[in-house]
Amino acid sequence: MDASLLAAAARSVLEAPTVPWDRLSPVATALVIFLLRSTDLTLATLRMLAVVRGRRLFAWAAGFIEALLFVTAFGGVLANLAQPWNLLAYAAGFASGSVLGIVIEHRLAPGHSLLRILSPALAESIIQALRRYGYGATQLAAQGQQGSVGLILCYTPRRAVEAVQRQVIEIDPAAFITVEHVLPQAQ
Repeated sequence: MDASLLAAAARSVLEAPTVPWDRLSPVATALVIFLLRSTDLTLATLRMLAVVRGRRLFAWAAGFIEALLFVTAFGGVLANLAQPWNLLAYAAGFASGSVLGIVIEHRLAPGHSLLRILSPALAESIIQALRRYGYGATQLAAQGQQGSVGLILCYTPRRAVEAVQRQVIEIDPAAFITVEHVLPQAQ
């Protein structure tokens, strides 16, 4: 990258408009700090999940925006230390952003999961139902503490995990299910 291009990018960031903290009312200041911090933490949660899943570009972009929001919110707190509401808004934004990030990630539910289903007596019925519903499933013979059990491996989109679990429990209420979020390996 050309040094002059890098210098121009740095100047544009440094000359970017800032929040006029001194012109905002105390309530508006606290609200802006809360919104900045909750957005920052929402992005932080989503960024960490992207890192785990190997989504480099999203992780980079989210981290960049997250850092800008963090510095801006923290600057608002430091510019108005006489207002305890700003510190409370910062802390509430931190807590809310964490929860909001989890909620958004759960709704998006990207990726796939591997369900391990152990059924002492109804493995054959479960695997037939899973295949009928369009899910890939592999049955293995396994030995449990009480004797032979059916072990079913079912690879499914994360969005479908709860539906698959309900379908399995309808067939065999005694089934034991574990879920692991997986990354497919490159071929």
